[in-house]
Amino acid sequence: MGKRKKKQKISDPVKKNLSPLLWIIAAVAVVTAVLAVTGNLPFTGTEDKGKSFQLTEKETKPVLDPSMFTGQTRAAYAAAKKYPEILNEVYCYCYCDEPPFHHKSLLSCFTDRHGAG
Repeated sequence: MGKRKKKQKISDPVKKNLSPLLWIIAAVAVVTAVLAVTGNLPFTGTEDKGKSFQLTEKETKPVLDPSMFTGQTRAAYAAAKKYPEILNEVYCYCYCDEPPFHHKSLLSCFTDRHGAG
């Protein structure tokens, strides 16, 4: 009996290149399904446009003293105290403009303890 030659596997370049493409298609399908279920489909015109440039009122109350707080909260209050004119132009996305807070801008969060969490 003679020695048998092992058959070499010939890789199919089409299969090799198709595999990553299938993963990408699957990932896009999953993301689209999740967005559809949550109602957050992009480019449908229903997403929240934000209110950053629609502020009609400005905050007039002073920012609380940063020394009342510690850590990152202190740093946030210090930034609000240093740059009130900037924060007064930004809409706060935690919806604190609604009851019971009725905040006028992001700066309003730092005129009370709301900015501390």
